[in-house]
Amino acid sequence: MRLAARLGVSGAALARLHLGGALAIGQFIGRGALALALLLLVRELTPQDFSTFVLALAIVAILGTVADAGFSRLLVRDTARAGAASGALVRDLIRVRMIAVATTALFAALALALGAGPFETGFAALVVVYLTLESVALGYENAAAGAERPWRFVVAQSGAAIVLLGGLVVLVQEGGVTLTTAMAVLVGASAVKVGGHLFAWRTRASRTDGAGSREKAATLFRQALPFLGLTLISTVYYKAGMVSLYALEGASEAASYAAALRVVDAVALLAVVVFLSVSPTFSRMHRDQPQEVWPTWRRMVVAVSCVALPCAVVVGVVAQPLCALLFGDQYRVSAAEDLRLMLPGVALLAVQAVSAAVVFMSDAHRDALLLGLFNLAVCLAAAVGFSAAFGSSGAAFALSLAELVSFASFTWLIRRRYGTPRPTSRALRLRQRARF
Repeated sequence: MRLAARLGVSGAALARLHLGGALAIGQFIGRGALALALLLLVRELTPQDFSTFVLALAIVAILGTVADAGFSRLLVRDTARAGAASGALVRDLIRVRMIAVATTALFAALALALGAGPFETGFAALVVVYLTLESVALGYENAAAGAERPWRFVVAQSGAAIVLLGGLVVLVQEGGVTLTTAMAVLVGASAVKVGGHLFAWRTRASRTDGAGSREKAATLFRQALPFLGLTLISTVYYKAGMVSLYALEGASEAASYAAALRVVDAVALLAVVVFLSVSPTFSRMHRDQPQEVWPTWRRMVVAVSCVALPCAVVVGVVAQPLCALLFGDQYRVSAAEDLRLMLPGVALLAVQAVSAAVVFMSDAHRDALLLGLFNLAVCLAAAVGFSAAFGSSGAAFALSLAELVSFASFTWLIRRRYGTPRPTSRALRLRQRARF
C-alpha cells in the first residue's frame, strides 16, 4: 500500500489489479489445464475424432449460455453493488438460475436422444452431464468475481485442473484414450470444480413463501433476459465458424481450424480476465459516476491493446513451428494458415472485452441487443459463406472480419452514449469570449 501511494496508484486501481491478478491465476489454471488436455487429445485422437470432440465443446458453450439465462452477468453486476448483502443475493440468483440450467439440460438430453448431433449414445450422455456441471460452475465463478472474492474461484479451478490432467495422463499411459473416456475425465474435473464452489459458497437456506418465491423468480428472469440475449449472441458469434465448418465441410476439414482455435483460446484468456476484472468497476461506475465511463474505457482499451497486439504479432511470426510443436507435423501448415488469419480478430477480441464490460454492466441494453443481432448476422453470413467457399481458411478469415465489425459497432455505441461531444468552432469562440 505504501509503494502504491508513492507511485500515485489509487486504492480503486490497486483493488482492480488485485482482482485482475487473482482472476488471471484462476483463468490460467482452468483454461490452461483444458488447453493442455486438448494438446494431449489432438495427438491421441484421429483428426476426425478430435474435431468431433471440439464440436461437442462448442455445443456445450452455446447451450451453456442458454442454461445460464443471462444470470452470470447479472451476478457480476448486482453482486458488485450489493456489498455486505452479496451472500444472500448470490443464493437467490443461483437458486432461480438452476431452473434454466435444469430445463436446458433436459431439452439437450431429449435432442441428443433423438439423434441430434453426430454423437454416440454414451458420449452424448456425458456431454449433457458436462453441460449441466459447467453451467452450475459458471454462476458461482461470476459471483466470486462480482463479490471480489476471486480466490474461491482459484481454489475450485485448481482442484478441477488436477483431476483433468491427472486423469488424461493415466488414460494416455494405459492407451485408453477415446472420445468417451476423454469426456468422462472432463466430467469428473467439472464435478470437482462444482463441489469446490458449493463448499466455498455454502450457506444455510432460508425458508420463503412459495408465492413470493415465484414472484421473485419471475422478476429475476426479467432482469436477466437482456443479459441472455447479449451473452448468447457473443457465444454463437465465437463458435459459429467451428459449427458451420463441421456441418458444411466435415470433420477432416474442421480439424485444422479446431487445432488453431486452441492457440486462440490461450490468447482469448486475456479477454476473459479483462472482462471479469473491470466489470465490477464499470457496474458501480454506471450507478455512481456515469461521466467517467468514456475516459475510463479509452484508457483501458489502450492498455489492453498494448498487450494484445504484440502477442498477436509474435504468434503470427512463429505460427508454423508453434503449430508443429503443439499439434504435430500434420498440422504444421494447415493450422498455421488458419491461425494467422484468425489473429487480427483475436487481438480485437481481447480489446472488445473492455467494451463488453461497459455494455453488460449498464442498465440499458436495447441498443446493444440490436447491435449484437446485427453483428451476429454478419458473423453467421461470413462464417457460412467463407467456409463453403474456402474451407477452414475461410472460416478463420470470417472470424477476424466479424470481430472487426463488432469492435467498430460497439465503439460507436459507447462513444455515442458516454462520450463527450466535441465543441463546434462557434462554441469555442463563444467560450473564449466568455473568459474576457
